[in-house]
Amino acid sequence: VERDGTIAIADTMNHRIMRCPRDDPSGCTPLQSITGMGSGSRQINQPYGIALTKDGEYIIADKVNHRVQICKDNTDPCVTLLGTGSAGSGTNALNQPYSVAVGRDGGIYIADMMNNRVFKCTGRDSSTCSVDATFTNFYPMYILPSQGTTGAFYASGMSGVRVCPGGAGPCAEFAGGGADANSIKGPRGLAFSLDQTQVYVADADWNKVVVCDVAGTAGSNCNWSLGSQDRSAGNDGRKLFYPVGLALDSGFSCTRPSTPGYVIDAAKEYLSPDFLPTGFRVDDITCAEGYSTSGTPTATVCTSQGDYTLSGCAAVLCAHPTDAAYDFAGFTGSLEKPTFSVQGVTCATGYHLAGGITEPSVTACDTTGPYTIAGCAITECVRPALASVDFGAVEEELSAPTFKAENLTCAAGYSGTPTATVCATHQAEYTVAGCDPIMCTQPSTVGFDFSSVVQTSLAVPSFDVTGVTCMAGYATAEAGVTATACTTAGEYSVAGCAEFSCTRPAAPGYDFTGATENLVAHSFEVTGMACDTHYVATGEITATVCSEAGEYTLAGCAAVECTRPADIAGYDFTEATEVLTAPDFAITSVACAVGYAGSPEATVCGAAGPYALSGCSIIQCTRPENPAFNFEGVVEGSLSAPDFDVTGITCAETFTAPTGITVEPCTSDGPYSVTGCVTDTAACVRPTTAGYDFGEATEELTVVIFAVSGVKCEANYLGTAEITSCTADQEAYTVSGCVPELCTRPNAVGVDFGSAAEVSLAVPTFEVSGVVCADGYTGNPTVQPCQTAGEAYYVTGCAETTTTTTTTTTTTTTTSPTPESLVFNISGSFSFQAETDDSTVHDAVHEMLADTSGESQDNIFVTVNSAAARRLSARRLAMKSFTVEYTVRYDTIAGADTDYAELSQLTDDGLATVLRPKLEAKGATVGDLVVAGLVVVEPTDPGSCQVVVCP
Repeated sequence: VERDGTIAIADTMNHRIMRCPRDDPSGCTPLQSITGMGSGSRQINQPYGIALTKDGEYIIADKVNHRVQICKDNTDPCVTLLGTGSAGSGTNALNQPYSVAVGRDGGIYIADMMNNRVFKCTGRDSSTCSVDATFTNFYPMYILPSQGTTGAFYASGMSGVRVCPGGAGPCAEFAGGGADANSIKGPRGLAFSLDQTQVYVADADWNKVVVCDVAGTAGSNCNWSLGSQDRSAGNDGRKLFYPVGLALDSGFSCTRPSTPGYVIDAAKEYLSPDFLPTGFRVDDITCAEGYSTSGTPTATVCTSQGDYTLSGCAAVLCAHPTDAAYDFAGFTGSLEKPTFSVQGVTCATGYHLAGGITEPSVTACDTTGPYTIAGCAITECVRPALASVDFGAVEEELSAPTFKAENLTCAAGYSGTPTATVCATHQAEYTVAGCDPIMCTQPSTVGFDFSSVVQTSLAVPSFDVTGVTCMAGYATAEAGVTATACTTAGEYSVAGCAEFSCTRPAAPGYDFTGATENLVAHSFEVTGMACDTHYVATGEITATVCSEAGEYTLAGCAAVECTRPADIAGYDFTEATEVLTAPDFAITSVACAVGYAGSPEATVCGAAGPYALSGCSIIQCTRPENPAFNFEGVVEGSLSAPDFDVTGITCAETFTAPTGITVEPCTSDGPYSVTGCVTDTAACVRPTTAGYDFGEATEELTVVIFAVSGVKCEANYLGTAEITSCTADQEAYTVSGCVPELCTRPNAVGVDFGSAAEVSLAVPTFEVSGVVCADGYTGNPTVQPCQTAGEAYYVTGCAETTTTTTTTTTTTTTTSPTPESLVFNISGSFSFQAETDDSTVHDAVHEMLADTSGESQDNIFVTVNSAAARRLSARRLAMKSFTVEYTVRYDTIAGADTDYAELSQLTDDGLATVLRPKLEAKGATVGDLVVAGLVVVEPTDPGSCQVVVCP
């Protein structure tokens, strides 16, 4: 029941929440934030329970989605309070939440039925949720929070009703089994009586309602209330048929009384005795101004339609205070609250109004007694804030009638005889006269430049001199140049400038052989410099004095710059790297061009201009000797490799060229290449190239009638095989077009790929090494190939390092869980579509294991291996069904929280039941299906599990 009496209904099989006015059932409307069945943020699937908060939120037990949603009556998406969307038993997971309830303290209770526990959430996200009670084979269904503040609650389940203290404390039996009319068998809904002394229980199995005393003894505290006493079901008279939910309806709501003296917040006023979770409540009542608490302000519920009752506040009568600072002779006003007012009270003689007010301030009493008055105080002087006077030894009396200020002296920087005079008004400074400031003059210290000085004040107390700098050749101290005031009339002092010397720079390109150096900064001079080898003068060579101790600066010499030669015939600069500045000159990765041979070398230029190239010379070919060819009509236009030109070669007698004659230049000095002439009996041979399946190949290998078909790509290779004839007897013909399936690098947490060597990412020749655990992780990582091209390969074995600190010792403990596997066999008859292969079984098993373990598929590694299936692959298209046995290995990535103990309790038939719809959803027609040999093993090496044997 909502705060305004509207009834909220969990319409389970229609997947919606209905809101119905109490007096108009035809006016029911669905909750706006729910759009229908599903698992989205505005969808639910079989809501079994609903509860309301005092803030108007709808808490929904979304049973089939294994979560609890927080919704409002608007179009905003709902928010998940707890649950992952899948059945699970972790701290953030639920398994068929049956109902929810809201306690008086605002806490949200969740009956996590299939996990045999009750959660309590103190906020609006899963981090505020914790287990509040646990059970064994109880399967809690309905929760009834106590209306007190202890956090206790009642829970109905398979074996009765329990009362739980909250805070994960042990629960006790409240109402249980039996055989008489007062006993219960299948409790479901629970509800308090209006006075909270009894609990009503809907007994679905025995078709009745019983009422149980809260203070009674379990086993004898319940009595039959409604339904047949012989437990029979029916719809006549007072009989019931499987009652599940119940609620009490008082039939009325209270209204606020007009009693004066109380302050009530309408937002904290709950006027319906039926509103859950509060019932009738008026929170935070306070007494109005002018009233005091004669007890605790309290609201008492009405017993029928009408006003509730208020108590605890009474009117206050004040009196004049006894304070000598005030004159009450002119008082006018009223001392009774709430009409309390005071006028005409003034300060007594010798007192004054403090703080600039125009009359004393008055505050009414809270309870009968004197009111409070303030604002009048004895007139007092205050000490002045004078920099010219030293108050260190002063003797003061600051009350005006007895004022004195003796033993005053002039402060440092001032001279004279000080005298004090009393203040004229309250809190005014008394005055002191007779102290005058000391004055300084500018000094003439050597090494300091006063040309830009700013002498803002030469008086010692406010001395302010800036802008003094060091003369050329003098260094400024780290703290800068400072000016300090004089202590008696005369020159102020300056500090911070010192003589310094420069040092010779380590500048390349300069020759100091004939140099003369005077390095003292204020008389600096350097002469006789010259440019070094590989450098040229760009003008006069100059040396510039340093501005502080350190190297002086040189200018006038520049490095010689080489350029690439204009004629680079015979040289290939495609991969070349050139550093052309002479001192660092380096030319690398230059190669000889096509048609040239040798070892290329580059020599630095002596002056600005091209560097020199050498080492590459033209390759010269010669005519080969080959009896298969006739060279009588040959035209050798050029035998130089770069412009090689040879034509007119024919086949000798008894030789033919079925695919033509090919002439190629030599790659080093020697005979050029000529191919294509073979005898009529010349034949190719089959190649041994990896990645090709010749099982169904048809081959005619005689070169002159060469024809090959039926070659396919092997497993783990992609593409279409292409065939090219050989050109000589007993040469292998050429196959191309099949490339290996490639894995990709995973984005794995805790793994460092910085030194990884991915020698081959192709599945058939997969080889990756050098993978290590990242900082903060430890272990021996194992790398295994992916199952499908384009997927990431697998890395396992790195676990996060945890650190425990004690008072005296820090100990680092590495958590590295023993790798475990779940191994079992699958066999049966399967009818697959033409394109379906082992990957269908792999994907179905992958999904099955994720569903049964509650683990993310990203954390599961599955190997499905069947040699028998591969041997049958060539005949699958001709078969309607076949029987094949698979061996499945199932690992989790290191750090996943799969519960192996729970998996090991699964039955073979249970896994088969889950697997069948997975296969059917992927297009397979499944006949007999058997899962056998289910066992959890601990391999010594996670990567060593083979087809049918694990260590």
